Amino acid sequence: MSVPPPGPGNGPPSQDRPHDAVARAVQRLPRTLSGTRRRFLAVNGTAFLLTASLSATAGELFATRPVGTLPLGVVLGILQLAVLLLTSWWYDRTLRRHADPLVGLIRRHAELVSTSPPQPAPAEAPGRRR
Repeated sequence: MSVPPPGPGNGPPSQDRPHDAVARAVQRLPRTLSGTRRRFLAVNGTAFLLTASLSATAGELFATRPVGTLPLGVVLGILQLAVLLLTSWWYDRTLRRHADPLVGLIRRHAELVSTSPPQPAPAEAPGRRR
């Protein structure tokens, strides 16, 4: 398996223009967060709506016992919990891999800017005072 060469969107941000890297990170962060959140809600919302619609339309189906002593409603509830736990792990992993580096870059830049020595104010233009 070969590793693709670094391109404009790949690899760490360039150190020669840190403001550009921070600006790109600030622009990408909301898209990263909202896309991940949308996928998390879509998967869990679909699982919940499927279970709720089945219970509303075929409530007697949930009382059947296809798996030994557990009713189908309990089995579907366990499956829904498994989906929630799996997607929660995936959501956390995705944010750690994609959002945390962006937040770290922004935080490091903010610390560098806040700890830098104050810059002298620009000199006033000479003019007549009355």
